[in-house]
Amino acid sequence: MKDKVFLDTNILVYLANEDSSFHAVVKGKFKDLAAKSELWISRQVLREYAVVMSRSGIIEKPLTSAEIVSDLTKWGTICVVADETEEVTGFLKKLIQTYNIKGKRIHDANIVATMMVNTIAFLFTLNVDDFKGIKEVELITV
Repeated sequence: MKDKVFLDTNILVYLANEDSSFHAVVKGKFKDLAAKSELWISRQVLREYAVVMSRSGIIEKPLTSAEIVSDLTKWGTICVVADETEEVTGFLKKLIQTYNIKGKRIHDANIVATMMVNTIAFLFTLNVDDFKGIKEVELITV
């Protein structure tokens, strides 16, 4: 049985953004993981990806609406897409209380809650500080 690996939004962004200095190294690690793991994302990650990839000032060449829709479809075929269920919200509440999570970190806690509900232990991210102190996941980075 393959390990399940959840992909954080930044991984999708670096894979799509060839102008990024992280593109090549993330692409290499992604290929390694894809060969031996079941890759997961969530609807939250898809929304965050669409926001980032369509914003000028964040991405050098923002995608068109058609390109974003195409990418969202592509990611939905490459990865298993986890839904945000009532059970995810229940785990999110526990994480908020356990770790006293506030503000933007709640988005990251929701990713962890989604992972927990879907029994995913590994998270591929370059934003390790976003998940600092949360013991429920094991981070994979480059």
